[in-house]
Amino acid sequence: MIEDINIALAQLDPTVGDLSGNTKKVLNYIERAKKKDADLIIFSELIITGYPPKDLLLKPYFIRENKRMLEEVIGHTKDVSVILGFIDESKNKLYNAAALICDKKLVGVQYKVYLPNYDVFDEKRYFEPAEESFVFDLDLFKIGINICEDIWVEDGPVAVQAKNGADIVVNISASPFHAGKTKIRQELLSKRSKENKIPIVYMNLVGGQDDLVFDGGSYLFDKKGLLIAQCKLFKEDLIVTNLKSKSRILAKPDRTKNIHDAIVLGVRDYVLKNGFKKAVIGLSGGIDSALTAYFAHKALSGDRVLGISMPSKFSSKGSLDDSEKLAQNLKIGYKVIPIGDIFGSYIDTLSVEFGDLPFNVAEENIQARIRGNILMAMSNKFGYLVLSTGNKSETAVGYTTLYGDMAGGLAVISDVPKTTVYELARYVNKISKHELIPESIITKEPSAELREGQKDSDSLPVYEILDKILYAYIEENKSEEEIIALGFDKKIVYDVIWKVDHNEYKRQQAPTGIRITRKAFGSGRRMPITNIKYQISTNGK
Repeated sequence: MIEDINIALAQLDPTVGDLSGNTKKVLNYIERAKKKDADLIIFSELIITGYPPKDLLLKPYFIRENKRMLEEVIGHTKDVSVILGFIDESKNKLYNAAALICDKKLVGVQYKVYLPNYDVFDEKRYFEPAEESFVFDLDLFKIGINICEDIWVEDGPVAVQAKNGADIVVNISASPFHAGKTKIRQELLSKRSKENKIPIVYMNLVGGQDDLVFDGGSYLFDKKGLLIAQCKLFKEDLIVTNLKSKSRILAKPDRTKNIHDAIVLGVRDYVLKNGFKKAVIGLSGGIDSALTAYFAHKALSGDRVLGISMPSKFSSKGSLDDSEKLAQNLKIGYKVIPIGDIFGSYIDTLSVEFGDLPFNVAEENIQARIRGNILMAMSNKFGYLVLSTGNKSETAVGYTTLYGDMAGGLAVISDVPKTTVYELARYVNKISKHELIPESIITKEPSAELREGQKDSDSLPVYEILDKILYAYIEENKSEEEIIALGFDKKIVYDVIWKVDHNEYKRQQAPTGIRITRKAFGSGRRMPITNIKYQISTNGK
């Protein structure tokens, strides 16, 4: 009877390409689960290779080694059953596959039926789809296995497997995080189990991989759609449970906490998996660099983070004081490297070319590029990873400087709208129970401080309005007319959208950023740089 089976949910953080390391983790968790009397141990999608392996899948030796690692796992499954994801090959075609192993024998393989090819997914580039959803007979119970996207399809593999006699369905996934995803998943899984009257195990990946964060939160639902067990969010976890469990878990998703935890995990995994020892950040005294410094401190610890203040003649004393106080609060390294003389040298060098032309964005951006050069010099000399500090609102409209504040290896908050930056800063102080991020940083009017009296509002709408327009245009794909119909000023809407379209060339030169919204710049939003939309927007201004 399925109710008597002890099910282990083994939620791991693999590294893409580390076939040997990932397999060692799997074997370690198999032994740990055995000690907890597990009968069936479940791992996530493509756990051997990590997800997404992208064009590593085009390398024949990578596929062969992945199969060899599967054989190694099979040899360590005495007296236990295991389900895990790997890449299978048949007739020169690749399949995203789940292996069912019982007592050192491979008793079944299920291929993924529905291959996602939208947003950040590109599986049709590599894999062939399955033509059938199997039900495997394990003597004591019958089990249906499907993979990630398969469970999102109405009347898809879950319905087929339930109709064909499965006692339980296991879905192994690598489902990336965005704000609100936890609630969406819970509702979907509850619906699938209830409508098919079948228990469902949902086994998700956890960890950061380039721009993606996988949040874990693996589940066991009973046939009534009730949540019985849940793994931790944003952490590796191992739980052993069964359908007789009396404990009902009411998981309450917290949007701000989840965004916070996703970024911390994304920074930690990016830095450590790529072999960096320390991170360096330019501290301006503004809220974006403050929040970025906090995430670095939280992910890596203070002694692995260096903040550098690079004041010019336009930098206020308040900003300098705030930067120093922030560094003290976070207990990170702190240096001051003034750029006034360097800036003066640039202006002298260009004086003949610039002539009597008025001070404008050229001089502003020279300062940003000097700072970017200093940070990259520290990176080259000491092996630090430069963390750039621009937020999504500024990145969207091009309120950034190529080779200046955009310089870096990881754009920590580039998918965080400015209004959410403030929300996160206040959340940080709340959970810290003191002003970890000085209140003066949170309450000051935003400014790049690249000329006298500069304010962000000189160039942009107030962020409360800007972020709503950007959300409608980028995440909801609304047209100018549809956004104007929501009540926004026509001139502002056309100006914002023109800026978004016109600055695609900048975004495609930006460092990778951690995805926390449904539609992040980068792999999830692939717009052409040369785009007739420029003319449409310009005509509408």
